[in-house]
Amino acid sequence: MTLNKAKGRMFKSVGWTWNPIWGCSHNCKYCWAETLAKRWGKDFGPQFREHFLTDKMPNDETWIFVGSMGDTFCWGVPDEWIVKLLLSIKEDTSNNIFLLQTKNPTRFQNFFEILLEIKDKVVLGTTIETTWNTPWSEAPSTDSRAEHLGIMKNLGFKTFLSLEPLAEFNETTLRRWIRKIRPEAVEIGLENYTNFTDKPAEKRIISLLKWLRANGFIYVLKENLRHLEDTTND
Repeated sequence: MTLNKAKGRMFKSVGWTWNPIWGCSHNCKYCWAETLAKRWGKDFGPQFREHFLTDKMPNDETWIFVGSMGDTFCWGVPDEWIVKLLLSIKEDTSNNIFLLQTKNPTRFQNFFEILLEIKDKVVLGTTIETTWNTPWSEAPSTDSRAEHLGIMKNLGFKTFLSLEPLAEFNETTLRRWIRKIRPEAVEIGLENYTNFTDKPAEKRIISLLKWLRANGFIYVLKENLRHLEDTTND
């Protein structure tokens, strides 16, 4: 089976990972998936593993993270690959939810008609590391990501937000973006295995966590921020 049980670095909301489309063209310097690919001697350019589309889903009511080893909606992935993937989700009869996570949510709109047909089977997600520029990545700007995921939210889709690796940010701006996206869940973590981002001060992170809790947003802290779990109770 080409599904993998989620573990280790993976989003805690996710039960399984699934990679019919593998690789990415964003060239994020901190990307652990690309680091692994290079260690294995593999090209990290997008590849289509079409035979994965015949996988039987676990039917265990968990989220399946589609494209954990890449970005399914990066510009380097041909439209026809994405169409085939979305149609396979449409045909799936399991009770799983498919997390479509990308740093290029503007491209969701290119497949709006198909996504609308599977709206109850998918959660649309994006990653936002900072409210400033991202010199460590060629992905679309973070303000663009917030804007276009917010558009999909307004069109009735469920959304998800990853703040990882969280770098320095303007809290007022980030709050505004989160209100726009209104995510089902937020996962927050720092850069783990590389050192390309400027880590924010803990007091700034605590302030954000208190705001998330006060405004009813569900969040999960990754291991490197788990020590802040009790700081929002006062």
